[in-house]
Amino acid sequence: MAATYNRTSSATPTQNRALGDRRPSSSVGDGSTDGSWHDDVSGSQRNAYPRIRPGSFSSELRVPSVSRSATPKPDSVYNYRSNGAADDGEPATSEQRQAIIRGKLEKELKIRNGTENMLEALLAKNLKQTKEQRLRVESELSSSNRKIAQLQHELEEELQRAHTPDPLTFNRPSSLFGVPVGRSPSRATQTTGDTFDDDEEDDVSESESPTFVLAETLQELEVEGMSPGYYVERANNLVELFKRHPTLKYDLKWSVFGLRIQVMLLSDSRQVVAAGYRLTRYAIADRHSIQIIRSFNTDALAICSLVKESKASMEREQALKFIRAFLDVKDGVYEISRAVVRTLVSLAEHRDDRLRSICIMTLAEILVKDPGLLASAGGIGVLNDALCDGSFAASDTLAASFIHALDSPSTRQYLRSGSELDGVFATFTEPMSEAERSTRLNASAKAISTMLKTWPGLLTLAQNKFMPLRSLMDSLECPEASVRHVILELLFDALRIKPPSWSSSFLAGRRLTTYGRAGVASVRGSEQDFKFHTFYEPEDGVFDLTAHFASLVLAMLIEAGLIKSLAVLVEDEQDIGLKRKGILLLAEVLKRAYRSLPQSVCAHLQVLPDNVPSRMANDMYVHRVSASTIYQMESINRTMTRSTWMSSGPGKYNPEADISASFLNAEQGKPKLSPTMDEAQFRTAIMSTHVLNSVNFMKWKWDLIHNIIEGPADQPKTS
Repeated sequence: MAATYNRTSSATPTQNRALGDRRPSSSVGDGSTDGSWHDDVSGSQRNAYPRIRPGSFSSELRVPSVSRSATPKPDSVYNYRSNGAADDGEPATSEQRQAIIRGKLEKELKIRNGTENMLEALLAKNLKQTKEQRLRVESELSSSNRKIAQLQHELEEELQRAHTPDPLTFNRPSSLFGVPVGRSPSRATQTTGDTFDDDEEDDVSESESPTFVLAETLQELEVEGMSPGYYVERANNLVELFKRHPTLKYDLKWSVFGLRIQVMLLSDSRQVVAAGYRLTRYAIADRHSIQIIRSFNTDALAICSLVKESKASMEREQALKFIRAFLDVKDGVYEISRAVVRTLVSLAEHRDDRLRSICIMTLAEILVKDPGLLASAGGIGVLNDALCDGSFAASDTLAASFIHALDSPSTRQYLRSGSELDGVFATFTEPMSEAERSTRLNASAKAISTMLKTWPGLLTLAQNKFMPLRSLMDSLECPEASVRHVILELLFDALRIKPPSWSSSFLAGRRLTTYGRAGVASVRGSEQDFKFHTFYEPEDGVFDLTAHFASLVLAMLIEAGLIKSLAVLVEDEQDIGLKRKGILLLAEVLKRAYRSLPQSVCAHLQVLPDNVPSRMANDMYVHRVSASTIYQMESINRTMTRSTWMSSGPGKYNPEADISASFLNAEQGKPKLSPTMDEAQFRTAIMSTHVLNSVNFMKWKWDLIHNIIEGPADQPKTS
């Protein structure tokens, strides 16, 4: 039984020395009693090495002679090391000492497993009868765990001592790289007879070298039987090393580095596997390195990690990040296998999987870079479902992926049905719960807005006589406030209409007749509105390409029934704020149509046939609603004209008569003032501007103010 196993007598005196026991001991062939590893070194061997390392001692207890110019070494050098050969019964090398510790560790692990099994058997019996045995077994298990932790700590210390640079016999780590370690040729040709100063400088340069650190860490990863934290720490150190030295991954020798990674990915610990994926991801340099990594069967390992249960979240997440790293490399998408893509498709089909969103995003990137691979794996249908049901938050990005595929004939062939984008319009009429209504409506609106802002998307919506847009306009007529609100916001965004500064007060229910001060503030300080209007209405009167595109979208929406749908909304909507938002959009649409569309298109729109029904003469309610709508639209037009800096021109609104002279050019207004006027004439001109008589800038004579300011600029010589 494990409880009666005497572990204290299992270690030999040699093993006690290997474990760091400083007690003097003797073994076969050892004739000394001082406990030193230098006892068996002959005199000739001592003469062969005249310089004894600081920190060691000999059997004759003589003080080693060290040069005064040499920098003394630290006294913490491990006293097991010997400059000569040890007896056959003593562990003279670090590998032998590590083997002894590993043997003890393996023995303790077996003892712990037996103790755990015995404890489980005792717990299954009557607790009162087995109380004393259970306490002894629990005590034995605690002791075993402590000894295992102690042995692991001793093994780590031995590994660190073994990797400490030896100034006399230093092994080069060049075998771990495709290129030799960067040192000067003079250093490589130095003999062991150099001074300790040179050796110490050599050690410092090697320890600071990233290649040396990489080689040392890889050697530490070769150790078996350590705790998961040991391997995770080394892997994280390598990741930080790759971050500090990005070019280091180009010099890796994959026959060594890849083997260490493969061992980590095959570990039973999820933390170690996750650290292995992370380390592999940072070691990717180009497509060739990806091909080498795939030769270690990483595709099968990644698939096995992705299909694990949800509690292995760290491992699954790092495996998915490892696959996504292929997309960041040029032509790396062509190294993603079809089996891996099918695994991502299966994850994207499960709505409850926490990795579903990132899998959908990964499939969308594959659709952009290699749609043939995605089509062969059956991923286009999954992306289409995610786009149409509105459950994916980044629906605009997903729609952009489909639009990119529609833009080229070579990629358009993989979209077989041709109506992949039409299903997104069904969200506005589908019944859904209140909890998910807002999320799904906003996601669908973002996707439609993306389509309305690109040429491929616009041409797709124009198919079948604007059938998708007609469906959107029909949804605007549905008596659902949340749907109407989202569609109105979508139309404002698609037509690039920025509401004026006073729109919030207007939507709150206030009358525009009280907006004298608001109009003044808008003209005086609303710089954003001025920039907005000058963006679409430059001084030369020519629209830019963005305005042309917005006009084309407006023409398509009008053809799909936008005016009729807005009229229905204004007529039957009970919410005052939503109703006024529809009126504001209708006024902006009519204004934009009059200014940018041909007369043949916009002429019949200005009479508003849907708002003035001729067949309902006896319905006074309809007449009141129509009259109120037309009155509010007229108020909006007057307010926008008064608060917007627009010059007169062909196809544009003319300013009101009382301020028209203020916006005329100098040649069209009064003649310029004489540059030789006296003080009385200048005072009269200032009084004529009405600046001193009124604070209302609408009453000022802007043409005269302009001439007064421009006068000094006309003089060739001014004081």
